[in-house]
Amino acid sequence: MTTVFVDDNEAARVLMEKLMRVIDPSGTHYTVESAVKAIELLSDHKTDVVFLDIEMPGINGIEAAQYIEKTFPKTNVVFVSGHPEYALDALKVYCSGFIEKPFDEDDIREALRHLRHPVDDDKPLKVRCTGHFAVFMNDVQFTFKRKLTMELFAYLVYKNGAMCTNGELLGILWDGDPDKGDHLRQLVKDMRDSFSNAGIDDIVVKRHGSLGLNTKAYILKGDPAELNEEYHWL
Repeated sequence: MTTVFVDDNEAARVLMEKLMRVIDPSGTHYTVESAVKAIELLSDHKTDVVFLDIEMPGINGIEAAQYIEKTFPKTNVVFVSGHPEYALDALKVYCSGFIEKPFDEDDIREALRHLRHPVDDDKPLKVRCTGHFAVFMNDVQFTFKRKLTMELFAYLVYKNGAMCTNGELLGILWDGDPDKGDHLRQLVKDMRDSFSNAGIDDIVVKRHGSLGLNTKAYILKGDPAELNEEYHWL
């Protein structure tokens, strides 16, 4: 599950992140201090649930929810507020829930059990970026024939859908050695064959001289930016 918690109060953000790590440890959970930053996140990442404070500087929670409902209609909005008098306004934007502050783990779990839009978690391929990079197919660890293929796939996950030239991939895997072109082609073939044998034919996007991933073909757990620290690419 991917969630975003929006609150200008730092203590509330710290608490929510801590609780979500307990409730859904394999999920991706963001906390931001403004509705503007939340909307930016929603534009870049498929989000299942947005937890919204109501009284915030700039765009308030009700206004943000109206925008989210129009722009991201399958995203659940759950208000988290210390002002129960806003509950009627919250219902008018068809929210998935209203949590009154101060909140605890039981409050969050109860709200997640009654979401208007079910969380789409039916993709068989899951990619974990937090901690040690790993790939799972139907919850069983997925491997390739060649060990270096996993690093190639990790880098493409890190690029998050952006196309990578062959030169860039040679630079990442072999310090730019042009003589490794055949090795790169073997890794790409291994990756495509492995996914094809698993019934996933639409994940690798190959164009002339470049390679990328269809990010809709897998569920991402964690922040891809963390992979740079694990593999020391840059």
